[in-house]
Amino acid sequence: MPTSRFSDIVRDVLFQPAIDRVRPSVLEMALVLPPDSVTSLSIDFDKAFIKYTEHPPDANRGFDVGSAVITLPLDPSVPTGRQERMYTEALLISLPTPDFSMPYNVITLTCTLMALFFGSMFNLLTRKFEPVAAKTMIKEIQPTQ
Repeated sequence: MPTSRFSDIVRDVLFQPAIDRVRPSVLEMALVLPPDSVTSLSIDFDKAFIKYTEHPPDANRGFDVGSAVITLPLDPSVPTGRQERMYTEALLISLPTPDFSMPYNVITLTCTLMALFFGSMFNLLTRKFEPVAAKTMIKEIQPTQ
């Protein structure tokens, strides 16, 4: 299958970059495709960290990316005539998922350490230490007859 040059296929390109938390990226291309051709489009992107409040309830599932829209004129000789739209499948992207149980683990560990420290200090401060006489200890050790 012969390959075509980029300038032979792409007639017009419109790219609108995303603004974080405001709008997504938009890429519009006017293409003239030869019959029985196969066209593929790949886009490089950088993964971005999102706020923990922006994660969906099931963050391990991933994030949905909307489908692409392909608009075809029904009559190519009339560019402003009726058009038909085709939609591609939506895409599911897996991003790094934070460990949402981490705050619970930190609180549990901190409370355990505080309880151990408080219990030990309370025990040392409230206990009465009294010396034991040596004769009393010897009597307790000797067996009774």
